[in-house]
Amino acid sequence: MACPARRPHRRRVGALMALRPHIPFDPRETVLSYTARVALIHTGTGIDRLLPDVGLRIEDLVLGKLDALEIFANRVGVQVSDLARSNLQAVGKDVLFRDEPCQWSFIARGADRYCPCCLAEDGGPRGWKQRLLWCFAPVKRCAQHGVWLEHLPEKPRTLQEGLMSVEDIAPPRPAAGVTPSYLTWLEARLHGTAEDSPWLATQGLQQILDAALMLGVVLEEGHRVAPKILPQDRYEAAVEAGFKVYAKGRQSVIKALDLIRDTSPAQAAQAGPLAKYGKLYDWLDRQCDGRDPGPIRDILRDHIIEHDVLDIGDKVLGQEIEFRRFHSVQSLGETLGRKTVQMARILKKLGRIPADASAEDWSQIRFDAEEIATLVADFENAIPLEDLADYIGASFSQARALYSEGILKPLIPADAPGAIRNVVFARRTLDGFLARIAALPVADGKDLHPISYVCQRKAGTTPEIIRGVMTGELPAFRNPKATGLASVVMPVNEVLAIRAA
Repeated sequence: MACPARRPHRRRVGALMALRPHIPFDPRETVLSYTARVALIHTGTGIDRLLPDVGLRIEDLVLGKLDALEIFANRVGVQVSDLARSNLQAVGKDVLFRDEPCQWSFIARGADRYCPCCLAEDGGPRGWKQRLLWCFAPVKRCAQHGVWLEHLPEKPRTLQEGLMSVEDIAPPRPAAGVTPSYLTWLEARLHGTAEDSPWLATQGLQQILDAALMLGVVLEEGHRVAPKILPQDRYEAAVEAGFKVYAKGRQSVIKALDLIRDTSPAQAAQAGPLAKYGKLYDWLDRQCDGRDPGPIRDILRDHIIEHDVLDIGDKVLGQEIEFRRFHSVQSLGETLGRKTVQMARILKKLGRIPADASAEDWSQIRFDAEEIATLVADFENAIPLEDLADYIGASFSQARALYSEGILKPLIPADAPGAIRNVVFARRTLDGFLARIAALPVADGKDLHPISYVCQRKAGTTPEIIRGVMTGELPAFRNPKATGLASVVMPVNEVLAIRAA
């Protein structure tokens, strides 16, 4: 019996050995770019044909899965470590590049940009390489040819897929100026030739370039301009300006924050950090999506705490304020239960604000919270005029006389009668006055009489007598059975003699 005709066996490409001819991998390109070149040379079509032939699910390599990468490296005869350095792995909402999580908006896995000059040098679809450098959002020009990168209308997986569906490759558009320093640095960093300072070496690519972008946008464009609305030349200029600041280190960033704060259109001490630092603060406060933006956040937080009027419990970039460092006129008024205008008037009388300062002037003034804490405590524990007599152990008329003659000074000095509606006295000032009375020697049984009797004997007024007692000019003792001014007793005849001399 004749044997049945055997069907021709179609051997899967690379099932038993590495693909031949061998296609070298260019470390400047992405893994998908290399895959597309290999596919076009070996199959004449795209990656959808090649990957199943070498035993891979298309999605696995497109997503950059590491096990798929290893299988692919073996099939094409390339070291997996070489491919790994150009691999863009999808991990949830991030793209993992060299163990660094990056946002999709920062680094693209697809091939949506290209340099016309580079593709012309590559020599056709089989040689087209999507440069790794083009995947980064801050890269707007080709560093080699000085032309703007062109955008594909869609976001294909490979340049071959995207460009073979369009009629013509766009002509080169020269980019003005020299190649930005951040672009030169990024290229060197990608290929391991950058001589980074310890400051940059410990930070990721997105941390550095995002911080550079946001610093530069505020410095170059103002506090309210969002980077996404900028044309590519101004976007590039912003990144370059920010990178020149950021690359120099922490102190350079702090100086830039000083400038950003000083040039803010909102100069009131009570203005918030969003007004003072603009889009830079907005980015760090609301747009990082739980990501670590690097040291820029801590630097800005420290700068805000160092300069802004913040209350205990306020949160600044995720950190709660544990103690107040500064007061504004408004916050001090709120603390003391005074209206802002009234607080300003009080501070003027205390000499804390220039007497001729306008509302616009004093709204920009801040006070060291520790330094002004005494004033705050004095107000919170103040003794009103109507309680003065009871507090110092005097009669109503004695207390009023001591106040009128300046022996007991009110917390807010009055430049005219009735200038201050609610006259109050600092408790510590009154306690100091009472402490001096308490330090008088205890009465020893002499012919001693209270101040009111001494005044009746024409030795002087209460303020005059008290001045003499406080200076030591007039002899005085303390009756331990009384307190305050009521405890002061004096030898009348001695006092009369001294006053008559």
